[in-house]
Amino acid sequence: MTMHEAPRRRYAVLANGWFANRHAKTAHGLIRYGRDEVACVIDSTLAGRRVSDVMSNLAEPVRGETPIVASLREVLELRPTSILVGLAPPGGRLPEEWMRTLREAAENELEIVSGLHQRLAPELPGARVWDVREPPEGIPIFSGEGFGVKPMVALAVGTSSAIGKMTAVLEIQRAALERGTRTEFVPTGQTGAVIAGWGICIDAVVSDFAAGASEKLVLEAAGREPAPGLILVEGQGSIAHPAYSGVTTALLHGSCPDCLILCADAHGPRDELFPGVPFPEPNNIARLYEELAALVKPAPVVAVSVNTSTLDDAEARALVDRVSRETGLPAADPVRGDAGPILDALLGVPKTRVKGV
Repeated sequence: MTMHEAPRRRYAVLANGWFANRHAKTAHGLIRYGRDEVACVIDSTLAGRRVSDVMSNLAEPVRGETPIVASLREVLELRPTSILVGLAPPGGRLPEEWMRTLREAAENELEIVSGLHQRLAPELPGARVWDVREPPEGIPIFSGEGFGVKPMVALAVGTSSAIGKMTAVLEIQRAALERGTRTEFVPTGQTGAVIAGWGICIDAVVSDFAAGASEKLVLEAAGREPAPGLILVEGQGSIAHPAYSGVTTALLHGSCPDCLILCADAHGPRDELFPGVPFPEPNNIARLYEELAALVKPAPVVAVSVNTSTLDDAEARALVDRVSRETGLPAADPVRGDAGPILDALLGVPKTRVKGV
């Protein structure tokens, strides 16, 4: 779905039995960062409570007052336009109980929104369905047009997958907007697309067109009026992860970034990123990202976003300081602390150009 096609929605979020679980990533992401209203959450195990009882540190207190209800009947009384599948369940397919809820929602003319690999449109004939992972038609091959984009483009990259790349750029965007810097977030995964209401899941695109899809998203964000001064691209995977390095490289080259934000956490080389594959050190993988980007367009790593969610306050401060010292770059946890040092680094980087463009 393109930015210009995105309608406004009022969501009910289906997360029955899972809303308090960290795997309810899509539900939590929409509530914390989404542009669209959330009418309620469906979770019979938490019915009668509020979202604020489960999620802390919500930027918008009004979202914390969102009710948690037990059934679709209660949902319909709140008049949502859409029902969102709030997580990817174990096994990758929805349980029949959830499918019954979605069929009933469709019968009551609610739009079904899902970021699952399991496509729901074929299973809900006649319903309005946004299968977020379904790529749009007509994705072009990479053209190089992205080299000429005028706004500064920053891409989040990581030492690993599932390390907080989306969260980092959304917190940086929030900080930029508070300073009055016009900023666009480019969603490249299912949760990011639900949050923004548009985007392309790059890992669902045929590999030869993944770089073209990345370029297309940046071009669309750059063409928005009023023109943004900064474009923040959600990263995917890691060049160090053998399962996801392909989509990472497609984004690194296709989005034509001017600079990179490295995302890291408390893991070290003694831990395994993948069986037999150690976690890379931030300073080493930062150089590798720069070298790989420079094959197409120079893009320095200018700051490090450190995910300290598993640490206490003292451990978190020590890790951020160590990463900054070892990489020689500004570092911060933009969720726990302040995204300002990362934003300052981004805004201080000159726009890079490809020779002859």
